[in-house]
Amino acid sequence: MSREKLLWGLCGALAAAVVALAVMLAGGQPPGGDSSEPGGTADGGGGGSDAPASPERKIAQAGSVALLEEEFIAGLQEAFGREYVQQWLKRTVVRLEAQALGIDVSRAEIDEELRRMQVGYENEAEFYKVMREQLGLSEQALRDDALYRLMLEKIATAGVSVTEADVEAYIEAHPEEFAPTHDVRYAQIVVESRERAATVLEQLGEGVDFALLAQDLSVDEATAANGGDSGWVSENDPFIPEEVAEALADMQVGDVSPPLPTPEGQWRIVTLLGRRTIDPLDDSNVRGDLRRELALAQAPSLFDVESSLLEKYNAVDFLSTD
Repeated sequence: MSREKLLWGLCGALAAAVVALAVMLAGGQPPGGDSSEPGGTADGGGGGSDAPASPERKIAQAGSVALLEEEFIAGLQEAFGREYVQQWLKRTVVRLEAQALGIDVSRAEIDEELRRMQVGYENEAEFYKVMREQLGLSEQALRDDALYRLMLEKIATAGVSVTEADVEAYIEAHPEEFAPTHDVRYAQIVVESRERAATVLEQLGEGVDFALLAQDLSVDEATAANGGDSGWVSENDPFIPEEVAEALADMQVGDVSPPLPTPEGQWRIVTLLGRRTIDPLDDSNVRGDLRRELALAQAPSLFDVESSLLEKYNAVDFLSTD
């Protein structure tokens, strides 16, 4: 998946999550209904609570001033109502069109879409942790948005044909996109003085574990807790400090560098944990992903597809006509 498509998806998921949160707080249902069921029927129902707001129930209070439930719900509708309606309309017309075309999205496809989104994260748990803590997105919100996006893409590309020959021709014409990548993984211990670095080298020579020393002595907050481990990075990554890159170029796995001065006046000791070469074409998913990208390149934009479906199904936002 391209970086632009990933950002498009995350923005959509974030918008949906904000709206869903607002509506749930107000006592309604989030947009999408049973969207966790890929084969579900599009009934166009938005759901919601029939219980009226209590004009007396307190939601918040500061001093003698209280925010009552009726005011709270009115505020939510003013702030998020139109966005909720737009999200509901888009998801409903896409589900209606998918049903009309016989388009289905399997759970396996949703799982694969989420796997693509996790590229660059240490593991699945870290991905969901970041999505939850930094964007406020639950796993279910991400799954719902992946379902919507996949249905929309299938609708957009319903009349597009991409052959195996097309895929191979693209790979041949763009070899730089599929060139093997060379990665390194190293650990580091950063200390404040050369004398301290010399002491660290002595301890390593006596057999003390590098990771334990990094946890105990390193002042680098980004890596110390992980035993100094940088994780896998491209050997050409511009964020690898210059002195580290130069040292790693001549190191074998297991080697430990001499103390290396840093631009900040500290001293760094690194050990090479591993090297690897990854050929993208060895991944069985690469050609499938490329076929999808080529189809989308020939299709109308997803924004245009949404707009045409809203028109086709006579979607009306009555809030906007008030």
